[in-house]
Amino acid sequence: MADETEEGVGGGDGGDGGDGGDGGSVLKKYGPLAAIVLLAQVVLAWVVISVVFKDNVPEEEQEDLIPDQSVELLSGSGEEQTKTRLPYYYQSKEMGSITANPAGTNAERFVVVSVQLGLEAYNRDEDPPDDDITEGLAENAEILDKIKLYDQRIISVIGKTIRLKTIDELDGAFIHEIEDEIRKRLNNEIFSRLFAVTEEQKTEVIVSEVDISQIIMQ
Repeated sequence: MADETEEGVGGGDGGDGGDGGDGGSVLKKYGPLAAIVLLAQVVLAWVVISVVFKDNVPEEEQEDLIPDQSVELLSGSGEEQTKTRLPYYYQSKEMGSITANPAGTNAERFVVVSVQLGLEAYNRDEDPPDDDITEGLAENAEILDKIKLYDQRIISVIGKTIRLKTIDELDGAFIHEIEDEIRKRLNNEIFSRLFAVTEEQKTEVIVSEVDISQIIMQ
């Protein structure tokens, strides 16, 4: 009897141990799968929340996040489109052959340039675009005669600018920069004073471009 009792007790212990082993094997078998499912649910929940909140953002707020550049682009393109005419090109006989010694040549070399000025004229008594009177410059003897009186001063400014440049600068890709420098100097030193807008003087003439059409180097 004692032996049977001991065997029964031992069998019971073995049964408990068997249940514990089965539980561990189940966790070991299905644990990784449960973790993957949980991770998938978290990702899915995040995607759903992102979509819901994105769709609920008011359209006005979304538009505010985008910089408004359309006005600047339109105004810039509009300004370019308004100038459909060319400037009036002015060149006296003397401006067709201006001689100067370039920098760094010790007066041993000289250049001869032909220059014409692109002029624009405005009547400041009128509002744009009616103030643009450039197309009438060819027949405006009063303005042209006034400019002609300062031909020597214009030639002097051009010559001084040329003398500050080297042969390489005059013969290379810098010619457009030189033209722009001459334009600025002519406006600042001559035309802004000659055609200053006052109560009596409403016509303004500016140099909009300088064209060095020919360069001869000796």
